[in-house]
Amino acid sequence: MRYFKMREIHEAYSHAAAGGQAVHVFTGAGAFPDAPKVFKRHREAAHLFDQDVERLKKTARRLGVNKIVVSRLGEKGQHIDLCGKPLETAKALCENLRADWSLTTKRRLG
Repeated sequence: MRYFKMREIHEAYSHAAAGGQAVHVFTGAGAFPDAPKVFKRHREAAHLFDQDVERLKKTARRLGVNKIVVSRLGEKGQHIDLCGKPLETAKALCENLRADWSLTTKRRLG
């Protein structure tokens, strides 16, 4: 699982198309009028992109998503939305964030 910033959506699509899982984080999810209430309580949300729908659902369950809804089924943007604790758990599992955290921690602890 890899982490992608808001402006890195095309990179996230490519990562998922290559067989990976991409956590694409963005802000302002609650600004959409039809967004579920849970997303309106959080400033940050994410798409969990994966082209393997069964793995996508399994990962969402493992992350603690209560209501699993696959959006854009069968498209390059196939995803499940994340926020709150499931998003925090996903970020903790992203190998590129763990590597960055490890380097930063080593520098600080010296």
